[in-house]
Order: sequence, then structure tokens, then C-alpha cells
Amino acid sequence: MFLSPPPPVPVAEVRTADRVNGSEVKVAGLASKGAWQWVGNDQRSPIQLWIPLDVLIGRLGFQRVRSEGGEALEWFGQRVPLQTLIKRSLDDEVAIDAAPWFKRLNVASSHRQGVLSISLEAPRVQKLRQGRGSTAGRLVLDLSGPALMQRQNDDLLLGVSITAAQDAKLRAMGLKTKRERRGLRIEGRADRPTLTLATPWRIVIDGLSSSRTTRVRSSRNGLQSALLNPEIQVARRNGLVLEARTFRVGVKPVTIFRAGVPFNSKSLELRPLAARGAQTGIRFLSQLAQPEQALLAVNGGFFNRVRQLPLGALRVDGTWLSGPILNRGAIGWTAGQKLLFNRLRLDQSMQINGGRRWGLGFLNSGYVQGGLSRYTRAWGPVYKALSGEEKAITVKDGVTINLHNRAELSRGVPLTPGASLIVSRAGTPLPAQPGDRVSISLQPSNPVGEQPQVLAGGPLLMKDGQVVLRGRQEGFSAGFLSLAAPRTVVAQDRSRVWLMTLKGTSGSDPTLLETTLALQQLGMLDALNLDGGSSTTLLAANRTVMTGRGVTPRVQNGLGLVRH
Repeated sequence: MFLSPPPPVPVAEVRTADRVNGSEVKVAGLASKGAWQWVGNDQRSPIQLWIPLDVLIGRLGFQRVRSEGGEALEWFGQRVPLQTLIKRSLDDEVAIDAAPWFKRLNVASSHRQGVLSISLEAPRVQKLRQGRGSTAGRLVLDLSGPALMQRQNDDLLLGVSITAAQDAKLRAMGLKTKRERRGLRIEGRADRPTLTLATPWRIVIDGLSSSRTTRVRSSRNGLQSALLNPEIQVARRNGLVLEARTFRVGVKPVTIFRAGVPFNSKSLELRPLAARGAQTGIRFLSQLAQPEQALLAVNGGFFNRVRQLPLGALRVDGTWLSGPILNRGAIGWTAGQKLLFNRLRLDQSMQINGGRRWGLGFLNSGYVQGGLSRYTRAWGPVYKALSGEEKAITVKDGVTINLHNRAELSRGVPLTPGASLIVSRAGTPLPAQPGDRVSISLQPSNPVGEQPQVLAGGPLLMKDGQVVLRGRQEGFSAGFLSLAAPRTVVAQDRSRVWLMTLKGTSGSDPTLLETTLALQQLGMLDALNLDGGSSTTLLAANRTVMTGRGVTPRVQNGLGLVRH
């Protein structure tokens, strides 16, 4: 007896999820540039939503916090170790999938014509509390729910509903506030530390009792506001040029914000802006500029955005805080003199017991490669392993004094003044044992590295009036070299050193080649590209004149025109 086959089992149709990319993010109706990728076929409910970390931190209130085993990303009670988050690159920025975070807090998202829109119902401010004693500068806002928190140029914009009486209380605390349709604006406080907490819902803002003067800003024209500053006016009478210029590079209109001073200026001196005490971590540019009394400042060289480590040369007053990588473009200078521009290497070696020499690849660097690297006290008080398989020796006064295993390096090894920690990675044998005599030598590849002040970026754009843009020789990818993005540049003509930021005026930012052509039109002789995109920032008298994405970024280092 033959039985008919059973009816076929229905099989759900499998569809490949759409991937939509865009270049603008609108948070609570406030738009700024920012790459994103939406994965999914529903325009209001993504399967994945990839957003750069800088946007999540600057536009939504996400925080990087210390936790057991390293750093974590936190937002209103949700905390995930950074190392466990899957990451991808979007327009040369590090992005994570924000969809799970948004779902937990009922954050609405949608996209249309290249614009990602993000919104969250504004909670009520239920109570305002001010810290006492050691926390006197702390403000706590108790909320009825989670809220979006944005950093827009110099200001904090909180997506909350606040009463007139509560606003008056904030003003009585000395804060300059403004109630807006989008929420509450607290002016001049974008660089203050913040926290978002759950159970109960809270936003915490620290450092409000700082002695610095609250900045007066103009949302329409930061440059015009800066030009009204008395210190800027005095500096202009002494030779400072601070201006914005718009012109066409081919068919593309580009706006350049620039500050320039004569090489022999009696009032302002070019200085690197670096964190004091440790090179790990990133900071708002204002936090780097204020301790150095920088009247004008731009962001500096490249860094690892996830690990927050330097990726390029930085030398201050003769001390290498971080060594060069990949023979990238750099500047070196002595106060009052013209800058030197060139690509730069730092050749290091160590000789053991007067015999064999071993190459040391990198100095105080977040560029992690196999082989041997060297770390000194300029890196910070402690070195913690940057890769999975490391061992090290400590050398002091020409003798190897300690051997360190993987477990010690994971916990952290102190870096003492005058000592060198030689770290081995990827199975490279350690060249010395305790008791061995060691001599360490280093030699820069050209006079740029011999100057007391050095800062690297890349690529090198111009030298001696000629275009020398060869980014592949400096280890930059083809995608990076063709990218249109806001730019930061340090340059010089025959009489002045210039700090510049550039952006497109009609939605399309300049490529590196277009940036170089713009600099030619301005009569520059030498020019070096610095970190750009979302890092691009120009400050004047501690006031934000321009940012690359309209969001106050954190950076690893900078360049400043510092008061004598």
C-alpha cells in the first residue's frame, strides 16, 4: 500500500536585511553630521543600528566608566565592558550597535533620506539637589525617566521638562540656563563630567563650582563672539590674525577658520597641549588648553578612540610623551622660530652587555605591534598590558633590575622616573635578564625629531611650497585618503604659523587633496594634516569657534597659541 507524501511544511521566506547608511544624525530635532548604518527592513525598528561612539557620548549621554577588568560603556544603569562590544568602522570612526540600548529605554529611531532621527519623551525634573562639602560642585537632577543629554559646542542640552521655579533655582546656583523646546540648555558646561543613573533616574553634573568664568556664547556665530573677547582684541593688536574665509576649491565651497601669529610673536607662543601625568585617556580640548593658558587651540594628532591611547609623535620640552609611528608627517619647532615639517621615524635600540643590539619598535605608543616596545614614566605612573601575550623587563641606571610576567603586566607595572620598561609582544624573546648591562639609544630620522617640541599627524600635505601628499607611504588606507571630512591643519607661510580648521559650506566637506589646494590658494608653504572628522575643534579664549560635527569632542592632545 502506497501512502501519499505529507503536504510540504511551510518555510518562512528568508530575506536579507537591508543596510542603509547615512551621514546626518538628528537628536530631539537637533541635527549634526555623523555616520550611521541601519540594518533591517523596518524603517522604525532596526535589527542593528550602528552609531559612532563619539556620537553616543556627545549627543546622547553615554559614558565611558572604569569597571573591573577595564573600561565599560554605561547609560542609565546599563553597563557593558567595552572589550565585549562588537565594533565596526564607519567613515573612519568606531561604531557600536545601539539598537539593544535603545530598546531597553524605549528610545525611538527612524531614518529617511540619509537622516537618522532619535527621540525620547522628555521626563520631568522631580527634584534638584546640590552637593555639599567635597561635592559642592555637583548638581543632581532627579527625573521621572531617562533623558537624552547632548553636548552642543560649549553647552549641555538636557532633554528634560523643567518648571520656571526649578530654572530659577539653577540660576541662583550661578548657572546660565535657558529653557527651550528641546529641553534645558546649560551654557558653557559641555566639558563638565556627567553621569546618568537609574533606580531612580538621575543626571549628575560635576565640576560646576569651578573657578573659571562661565562663557558667553553666540549660537549663531562663535567667531564673532570670540572676536569680542578683550584678550583676543589685545592679541590682534599684537599681530594675531583670527578670521573665517570661504572660497571655492574647484566647485566645492569651503570655509576655513584660522588663527595665525608671527614666528617671533611677543605675546603668543606655539605649544603642544598634552595631559599632565599620563598619556592614557582623552579629554575635552578646553581641559588641555586651560592649564597651559592657551588663548587659541586646535585638536592635535591621532589616537585610538576605543582604548584612548596616542598614535603618533608627541614631544614636550624635550621629553617624548609618545613616539612616532609609520614614518608619518610631523612638525618640530623651537619657540620663536619657523616650524620644521617632514615625515618622522625614531630609531631606538638596546645593546646587551656591550654585545648584540636589539631594535625597539615604538616608544610610549598605543600602536600595538609584535616585537619590542619601550615605555617610560612619561607614559604614566603605571603600564598595563595592551595585548594578550606580553612579558617585560625593567631597566634602570643601565642595568636590568626586574623581569615581569603576563600576570604582573595585566595588573599593572609601576613606571618610575629614569627607568625603561621593555615590553615583548607576539612571542618575541626578551633580550636581557636581571643583572645584564643595557644601553639604550634613540635617533630621530631627521631634524624634526631633534626639536624640543614635536607633534605628528599625517599625511604631510605641503613642504617648501610643493604638494607632497603621499598618504599610502605614511600607512593611511585608500578609504581614509579619499574621505571627505572636516579637517584640522597646522601650516606656515613666510611670516606666520597658522592653526586652521576647514569644513564644507554646502554639506560636502573637503578631501585631503581639496584641503591641500585650499592651502595653496592661501599662500601656505608647509602644511600638515592633523586628526579631523569629529575631532576637529577650534577654541578661541576658551570658546568653541568650530567643531567638525557640531558635538564637543574629546581628544588625546592638541596645539595651542599660549600666552607668554
